[in-house]
Amino acid sequence: MDEHGMDRLLLFAVVALTLIGLVMVYSSSYIIAQESTKARDASFFLRRHMVRVALGLILMYMATRMCENSFRSFAKPLVIASMVLLVLVLLPTPLRLCVRGSARWLKLGFFSFQPSDVAKIGLIFYIADFCARKGREMKSLRYGFLPPFLVITVAAALVAKEPNVSTAGMLVVIGSAVLYIGGARLLHVLAGLGLCLVSLVTLVLTSGYNVERINTYLTGPTESAASYHMRQALIAVGTGGIAGRGIGMSNQKYLFLPDAHTDFVFAIAAEEMGFIGILGIMALFFVFVWRGLKVARNAPTVFSSVVASGITVMIASYFCVSACVCTGIVPTAGLPLPFLSYGGSSSLILLASCGVLLGVSKRKPTYLDFQPSRWRNLVR
Repeated sequence: MDEHGMDRLLLFAVVALTLIGLVMVYSSSYIIAQESTKARDASFFLRRHMVRVALGLILMYMATRMCENSFRSFAKPLVIASMVLLVLVLLPTPLRLCVRGSARWLKLGFFSFQPSDVAKIGLIFYIADFCARKGREMKSLRYGFLPPFLVITVAAALVAKEPNVSTAGMLVVIGSAVLYIGGARLLHVLAGLGLCLVSLVTLVLTSGYNVERINTYLTGPTESAASYHMRQALIAVGTGGIAGRGIGMSNQKYLFLPDAHTDFVFAIAAEEMGFIGILGIMALFFVFVWRGLKVARNAPTVFSSVVASGITVMIASYFCVSACVCTGIVPTAGLPLPFLSYGGSSSLILLASCGVLLGVSKRKPTYLDFQPSRWRNLVR
């Protein structure tokens, strides 16, 4: 397939956000690193994150060099492998790693990862391949919509069982969006999405701690333990002001705000960089989404178009939800901020996904016999 230059604006956004992430991981983690490591090593989390970013950049480069047929060939094996891993994490085996009462990780030697991270990209590849094969049959409920939606539902149910309701909800939302982009009827997508979300809400309402989080969100921050994260995050965001306290000068990371280097790094960024800095980060994410949708619109095949759309939607939705959690717009949920949060498998999958997106941007635009029309006139 013919190629042309890689999308430089997209590459700039990825590199810039990754570099900002390195700064924020160190700034938000060195206090907890000093307190939680025997050697009081302030750079403990930074070094681990840098190794993972380096590996992720290697994967990103490799992904830009791979052809579409290679990705399509492991679309089914990848989603099957992710399902097996999601089942494995629920079984009481030596590989399972439980943290704070949740079994979300598998540990292989020195490396631990979340199977849900693999499931996210696996679902995107599987749905894209399915849409490319079915073409206009995607309008059919029985032959187009139901098969991939059942796969989404099973994956979300396994993740919710860990329990990880927030990630399960994101799987359903991202998968449904990709199905719609791939040609499924809006009515089918909304009906399936509604059924899944009702099930997840029912699950939340039967879990005591999640009910407390919902009550805290509806009534506002209180002195209860369930509202502690939200209260401390809002303090961080509010004290940042216009220009922020300065990089490394956050007060909330001094063990006031839990998970400051992971799920709540947005709040620390707001405290240290202020409104101006957050606007800059938001601008970089806007560039990423804009160029990602542009790449999807100009993709040469249905598969690459849906994959590019899915990756863009995945990263954009995680950014929006993480930012909304830290500002109290939505209830507290344990979701990382793409590029900026400390992470293991999430960082590897994120950068590898960006490599796929950059690889699609290198392909010359061609006419599609069945082109998902969702982005056609959206980005000029």
